[in-house]
Amino acid sequence: MTVRTCYFGGLNSSFEPTDDADVFGVVRYPQDFVERLTDRNIPAVAPPEDLLNAYKAVEEAAEKNGDPNPAAIAWSSVRYESRYLAHLERAGPQVVLEELRERARERDVWLICWEKDARWCHRRLLANEIVADLEEIDVVHHPDPSTIPVDGEETDEETSPDASLADFARGDDD
Repeated sequence: MTVRTCYFGGLNSSFEPTDDADVFGVVRYPQDFVERLTDRNIPAVAPPEDLLNAYKAVEEAAEKNGDPNPAAIAWSSVRYESRYLAHLERAGPQVVLEELRERARERDVWLICWEKDARWCHRRLLANEIVADLEEIDVVHHPDPSTIPVDGEETDEETSPDASLADFARGDDD
């Protein structure tokens, strides 16, 4: 089994779940089309509103400043990873995580949200939490983050489109 992540723009246009997969939106503010693309949305494992607002404010400021990678700056500045993981430790998200683990033991699970690049997205962290104690369940990100250029970076054309994030440097958030 596999836990896969994707953004809404890539779902069904570039990456398509199989009919027997469970497809979940994991966003705080779903749009109407989310119901058509997913089996359901699970806001309990979306980023908390204060974290989302802080991230967006820093990202917008970095964009206005002309910084080369506003998402990376925002991720690090607001300590996104540690704050999101702390959110997942709460009782409500823990119940959802256990349900997602059970499903991942039986079938592929897709986690879908807005951010294209999994390096700066909560769904990467969520996928890792789901599979942390599960054996023989992989995490695959669509698109493969190594194929997404970050202002001036070159991508590795030889990398498999289904590579995991194990080989990618993560931004330190603490």
